[in-house]
Amino acid sequence: MKRPQFVFRPNLRDPAQRRAWQLLQAQPAGERSAYLAACILKSDDRAAVQKELRKVLKEELGKIQVIAATQTKPKKAVPSATLDFFSALQQDAPE
Repeated sequence: MKRPQFVFRPNLRDPAQRRAWQLLQAQPAGERSAYLAACILKSDDRAAVQKELRKVLKEELGKIQVIAATQTKPKKAVPSATLDFFSALQQDAPE
């Protein structure tokens, strides 16, 4: 049985592929396949963790009830001098 092969021909005009090529070239020649395998597994693990986290957050956030609170401005107390003034007007007013 032949060993499977994978050929990576990056488009060096694409910044992401150029960066991937640079990272791959920085690995020792005998360790590039292991490096690629580790990167693929790490990416898959990260995707699985993100999926699970989204599921848990969706369940937990579904339990939360959000209620919009209406805020009213606190009414200012009428100064006693003003009340005394109105009271005096009422006493002096002819009926």
